[in-house]
Order: sequence, then structure tokens, then C-alpha cells
Amino acid sequence: MKKGELRREAIVRTAERLFFEKGYDETSIQDILDELAISKGGFYHHFDSKISLLAEICRQRGERDMERVRSELRTGRLNAVQKLNLLLGAPMLLSGDDPGYAALVLKVSYLDGDVHFREQMRAFLLDALRPLVDDAVREGLADGSLFTRHPAMLGELLLMLVCDLNDEVCRQLAEDAQNPDCVVEIMERMDAYREAVELLSGAPHGKIFLFELEHLLDMLRQTARELNSLREKA
Repeated sequence: MKKGELRREAIVRTAERLFFEKGYDETSIQDILDELAISKGGFYHHFDSKISLLAEICRQRGERDMERVRSELRTGRLNAVQKLNLLLGAPMLLSGDDPGYAALVLKVSYLDGDVHFREQMRAFLLDALRPLVDDAVREGLADGSLFTRHPAMLGELLLMLVCDLNDEVCRQLAEDAQNPDCVVEIMERMDAYREAVELLSGAPHGKIFLFELEHLLDMLRQTARELNSLREKA
């Protein structure tokens, strides 16, 4: 790795640590400079703002998540429907295992209202997942486990649906995290989406599940607590 690449990666890792130790809002660019003993020019050579730095942290996390998905696909253990479950569950921020990270992304994207940041994350997911979903759809149509009268459009429709769901669920949690009942409403919305995917794809009844319910419920509650904590610090 070249010197410039090492410096860029050091900035990313230091910022990620400080964002979680001190809080995103409480961490200034100067804090990052002080930690690394570099000049402002050294920072701005790589990033033009704190939000662009956060976007890079999210992109790298997304790349690692996608590589785990690809590794699972390469094992050859999954049939077409199982691949769809894996792939269409991947974009759901709240199906992960890091509520602190999820709360940070929700705050910046929805409470702070950074639409550009939100759209960057959506575009990354769509680009990364589209060819994989299309491959799974083609396999399912070929072996008869999936059915649609619009085979060329099915993968795109499913991805649009999952990204819209992720957006709506994240918005709802960000706005209603202080209301315990919002978790129940979110779970109902996600189950309706699961059923819509099953109907759109023509998958056998009960074979589309997309997420582990207990894990998802736990993540929703933990993320709500983390988000409320961020609100209190603001």
C-alpha cells in the first residue's frame, strides 16, 4: 500500500474510532488531525468534509458485508430461493449486528436529514446487489422455484422494493424511537414486505423469510436505545 493510501486508511480508522468513542457530532476534523498529528491539508487531500469521511466508513463496511454475502454464494450450498433470502435481507441496515453503527447512520440520514448521504448508501447497495439478484432470479426461473411473467424486470423490482422498505423502516425508527410501539409497527411492515416478495417472485409459500425475527426485534430495540442516547447528547 502506498504512503497516500496508508494515510487515507489511517484517517478512516481513526475517525471511525472517534465517532463511536466521542460521538459523530462531538468529533471535529481537528480532533482527527490531532490524533494523527497531520495538517488540514493532509486531511483535505483525501476528504472534503466530515460527512464524506463517514460515507467512506459506511462504504467500507458495506464492502465487507457484501464480501461475506459473495463468500456464502460461492459455497454452492444455496438454492435460488435461499440466495434471494440472503441477498434481499442484505440491504436492511437493521438486520445487522451493530446497533451503535445503525443508530449513527439513522441520525445522520434521517434526523439530520442528509439526503445526499442517504442516496449514496442506496446507490452502493443497488449497484452491488443487482447482478447477484439477477443471477439468483435466472436460476430460480430455470429450475421452476420462481415464476413471473416479467423475468427481465423481476430482480430490479425486488431490489427497488427492499431499498424502499429499508428507507421507510429507518425513517420510522428514527422519528419514533422514543415510542416502544413503533417496533411492533415496523415488524408488521417488514412482514408485509416479505409476503410481497414471495408473491412477486412466485416463490413457494413460506419459503421467503429474509430475516431472523428474534434477531431483528432485538436489533430494533437496541438501535432505538442507541438513537435515543444520541438525541440526549445533542
